[in-house]
Amino acid sequence: MMPRQGANDGCRECVHFDNGAAAVEAALPGLKSLGSAHAAVRAEDGICALHARYVAASSTCGASRRRASLTPERSPSAKCDP
Repeated sequence: MMPRQGANDGCRECVHFDNGAAAVEAALPGLKSLGSAHAAVRAEDGICALHARYVAASSTCGASRRRASLTPERSPSAKCDP
């Protein structure tokens, strides 16, 4: 998996990607002995559950599946009550 220049989608948008600190620490058990997965140097990188490896959020692969939006689009209300 390699970062692609100018790619709009990447692992960050994939259903298989989890960049939560708990997921990273679970996948890399010895990491806690070095500190934690909350470190700023990790940026948005995380774990690909499909390939079972640590990947950059900007990486991509042919198996990438964009996750559905978690929040529905909201249109502005025509009426505004204070």
